[in-house]
Amino acid sequence: MKKFALLLLFNLVLFPLLAQTNTQDENIKIFYDCQTHCYETYIKQELKGVDFVRDPNFADVQIQITSETNASGGETFHVHFMGQNEFSTMDEEFSFSTNSDMTSEQIRKRLLKYLKAGLVPFWVKKGKAGQLTVQFKTSQKKTKPVKDPWNYWVFRIGMNGWFNGNSNNTNENINGSVSAKQIKEKYKLYFRTNYSYGKSEFKYMNSVITSERKSFGLNGAEVFSINQHWSYGFFEGYARSLYSNLENSYAAYMGIEYNIYPYKENAKRNWIFSARIGGIYNDYYEETIYKKNNELLGRLNLTMSNSYVLKWGNVYSKIDYKVYLHDPKLNSYSFGGGADIRLLKGLNFNVFGRYSVTHDQINIAAGDLSLEEILLRQKQLQSGYSYYMGVGLNYSLGSIYNTIVNPRFDEFF
Repeated sequence: MKKFALLLLFNLVLFPLLAQTNTQDENIKIFYDCQTHCYETYIKQELKGVDFVRDPNFADVQIQITSETNASGGETFHVHFMGQNEFSTMDEEFSFSTNSDMTSEQIRKRLLKYLKAGLVPFWVKKGKAGQLTVQFKTSQKKTKPVKDPWNYWVFRIGMNGWFNGNSNNTNENINGSVSAKQIKEKYKLYFRTNYSYGKSEFKYMNSVITSERKSFGLNGAEVFSINQHWSYGFFEGYARSLYSNLENSYAAYMGIEYNIYPYKENAKRNWIFSARIGGIYNDYYEETIYKKNNELLGRLNLTMSNSYVLKWGNVYSKIDYKVYLHDPKLNSYSFGGGADIRLLKGLNFNVFGRYSVTHDQINIAAGDLSLEEILLRQKQLQSGYSYYMGVGLNYSLGSIYNTIVNPRFDEFF
């Protein structure tokens, strides 16, 4: 009788739990590692036949997504399927592109379609071929070369402003920009102009203190490909800024760049060295601390940067060095970087920062600034260095299988 009771208990209690586990194991477990616009909620709702896990150690497939801006103003997505456990020998990767006219709905549907396509080999190996439906669209029309009436040019015009205030102060800011770019495999051209205006008023006692900020800039670049590792280019610029004491500033550079890795791998890894040399002519609103009202200068800029997107996170760094050729003491350098690292199950560490040393602020106006100009940041102050840094650590634990999406009152969660 006791044996019968134990057997009955096993069937009533343990068997449903085992059945639930087996049912759950039928789905492929994936870890969704997205470095770009993820549409994670939508993907979890619409992608069937998988279980999303919060830790890559529990995944059968780790899906890594990166993207980079393409010539049309859209994005080119790179999707990498890395098999684990029984799929350890499987590794798939593909890319697809969007354009600037596509809505978020169109982009996420395209992303979902390619995720499904990439998971097909894994579903087949899992023994789910009988549950798949394949549709292949064919066209009877012959494909003709696409003629672009714009010749790959993309133009953008933008303007924004914000205004706020209270009984003691008011603020208004207006920004506008116009840009044009043409990007092809062998070269790319870029032009941009921008204008910014800001005004703040502060009431103190019976007086009103007003602060105005104006700036205008115009930049151009022509970059040419040599091969998968080398490029060269020409760069021009014009700037006008009351804050920076620049009434008129003209700049022209030529430069060369070398990437250790092929440019086609740029979304996942790069290690770039670049050098630019050229001249600058400045007209100043006020005489500078070097007793100059205008001057023509030669300048050299050197840069080294790298970034890597890996299964366990991503890291990046950058070093800049700038020097005026007539006086090596007038230089600046900065170094910075960051990392987002998955240390172990549920534990992630991130750090970022930048430190700059500036000995080349030739544009600083001579004379003492008033307390009003300092507090309202009406004019640039001389500073020997600047820095910023951030660090974070987060840990999560709990269910690795919960893929339920419930967006109600999200702001409280």
